[in-house]
Amino acid sequence: MENLILKLPKETVTISRQVFISLLDFSPIMELASYQRAITNNEISFEDLKDLAVRSGVPYPLFFAPPHIVNRQISQKNKHLFEKIPTKDEIQVASRGKIQISDIELIIKDLARKQEFLKGRILVDTTPNKFIGCALPKIKNGVSDSSISKYIREYFEFDLQHLRSLSKEKVLAYLCRKIEEKNILVSFSSYNYMPQNISRELGFSGVCIKDKKFPYIFINTRDGDEKPKILESTGRQIFTLLTMVACTALGKFFLNSKAGNTKDNTLKKAFSIAGGILVPPEDLGGRKADTLDELKEVAHFFKVTPSMILLQLQENGLIKKSLANQFRQALLADVKKAEPKQKRQVLPINGYSKYNGERLSREVIKAFRANKVSEVEVKNVLFRQVKMDTQLFNAYNLKFGL
Repeated sequence: MENLILKLPKETVTISRQVFISLLDFSPIMELASYQRAITNNEISFEDLKDLAVRSGVPYPLFFAPPHIVNRQISQKNKHLFEKIPTKDEIQVASRGKIQISDIELIIKDLARKQEFLKGRILVDTTPNKFIGCALPKIKNGVSDSSISKYIREYFEFDLQHLRSLSKEKVLAYLCRKIEEKNILVSFSSYNYMPQNISRELGFSGVCIKDKKFPYIFINTRDGDEKPKILESTGRQIFTLLTMVACTALGKFFLNSKAGNTKDNTLKKAFSIAGGILVPPEDLGGRKADTLDELKEVAHFFKVTPSMILLQLQENGLIKKSLANQFRQALLADVKKAEPKQKRQVLPINGYSKYNGERLSREVIKAFRANKVSEVEVKNVLFRQVKMDTQLFNAYNLKFGL
């Protein structure tokens, strides 16, 4: 059939079935019961249509537009979207073809919308971000990875002495704050508090939504995994964050969770640079790591994972290959032995804070308090999946308005 029956409160009308399918071409939307009922029964209620429109970020009047107008809108959306995301070749190299843009498209689209709101309505005079691709000319001129690591450390003003006095949770928060001060936004996956949940089968750790002023680093924490067996979760997030920062400096915008085994030289360089940011070669001298326990102690001192320390020891020729392989096998065995951790229930304010990121949240609430943006706009940009929840809005306003 060419049309779908749309059931309005007092009448029924028809809309193009092809328009309906084209506008809702997102894997998580197509899995919803209301979508599947519409396709099967060839009819849909107006409330269900509006709900699907909100979930997918599609203005619902478009469902009534002629196909040629819809196709033009989709073409324009895709052009803008693909300017924001890594290239197809980059994702294929990094993920070995296991991920499609549609697997994370709603997240990319939503974070891109937040970028546009921030620079278009709040921080309108911000200059282009000079950090993007800043390492490329240095590499061309033969600058070493450790020197690039030092440049990044100094650029973001990371205080290693202060950082090493903190818990890993506070180290992660400290790094995020310093990175966001330089107009690079940071978002962490937050199960059920982002436009689409990420399949546990997807092998990617992070993606950078490109922007000349406010690039947005998104870290996949795998927090929706029903049986998570990841050790050193915070330490791994620290490493992923710094690797995405290094990738951004290299003009690379996608990171696969298996990238440590890749033959792609740019990603290997990103790992090397990321490791050197918190673990400068000169600070490793004299550090003893003859046993696995000693390796873990060194990792604790530098506030990184044992795997990251192992990489740095190898990079700097401070451990024999045979011993490094022994440690690597032992660390893998630790993961296999680990008991799955029980997922904690996350409060909405914490779930949205994690996904939106600190900088965006503070700037939006600050603009609201200065009467630059309305309450409806705030709720739309921060909590677009929920209704006008006054309690959540007030709590968010209190948390980020200090």
